[in-house]
Amino acid sequence: MKAPFARTALLVAAAFAAGLLSHLLYQRWSAPAPEGRGYPVVFSPLPPAPPPVEAPLLEARDVEKIRGLAGQRARIKGRVFRVGHSAKSDTYFLNFGPSQSSFTGVIFASALPSFEKQKIRPRNYEGKELELTGEIKDHPKYGVEMILEDPSQIKLLD
Repeated sequence: MKAPFARTALLVAAAFAAGLLSHLLYQRWSAPAPEGRGYPVVFSPLPPAPPPVEAPLLEARDVEKIRGLAGQRARIKGRVFRVGHSAKSDTYFLNFGPSQSSFTGVIFASALPSFEKQKIRPRNYEGKELELTGEIKDHPKYGVEMILEDPSQIKLLD
């Protein structure tokens, strides 16, 4: 039983050595292509990017229209009814109406440093007319909202 295994192993090793030797000899004796010769390469420029589509502008009180744009970017315009704050999570809620079904802009604690860097306090938005830009989310528990991660998403209108 040992003799056929040894013979097979020897044949495999010999085939491997022959393949390796032929590869090394081919590399050694094959001259590289002279400069300027070889396969021509043609670069074609990419087509110009289409102009960015401006996000639609909706009134904050049109909650059903806003809900229809869930998952898309939009601009929402309206007066902030109340600014809520959760001390537990250090999250600010810009409510655009008196009920929970109203549109809400949410500023999480992770975004607060960028607001503080520009000396913006979210509480100061109460009663102000704003335009928010971002992605609309239809949260099953909290309703229609927009996550505000940067002060540039908020434009003060008055």
